[in-house]
Amino acid sequence: MKIDKEIQGNIKVPYTFFKGTLDINAKYFMSKIDNGISEQTSHKTNVKSDMTSWTYFINDVEFLKILMTILDKIDSLPISKTTSYRLSDAWGIRQNFSDYTERHAHNPCFLSGVIYLNNSDQNLIFPEIGEEVIPKKGSFAVFSSFLKHSAKRNKTFKSKYGLSFNLSQKGFD
Repeated sequence: MKIDKEIQGNIKVPYTFFKGTLDINAKYFMSKIDNGISEQTSHKTNVKSDMTSWTYFINDVEFLKILMTILDKIDSLPISKTTSYRLSDAWGIRQNFSDYTERHAHNPCFLSGVIYLNNSDQNLIFPEIGEEVIPKKGSFAVFSSFLKHSAKRNKTFKSKYGLSFNLSQKGFD
């Protein structure tokens, strides 16, 4: 084998991250998540907890109403002026005692997001940019899908509930 050149290093890449709070009917979504959790999808992803199917909320009118508020913000960002996107995934999670989320990213999606339905001490951590999202009822974050994130084990017996979604670039399906 002959290697002519090998380069390893870091480059700065533009990214998007914003967080805030929404008015949300948490009971409705928590009940839907409980109903949508299936044995086939649990613990088989980077989310080491119970979750619904990837598309469980994609046609849910209540979810879409909330998402529209977030999409309005996304549409105001410079990145959306050059990128057409669509909702590709929308699922629910329930993290019980000892459940956690491994460090991962959502490549090749465009943007990803999470909306929390209840308070929890199990923060969502973005080590590359030094950000954390504290799960509170209605708190949310939207981020460039290549940003790695994780959550440490739930050390309480109170389940953490959340909605997650991915927006994909049109034409990159």
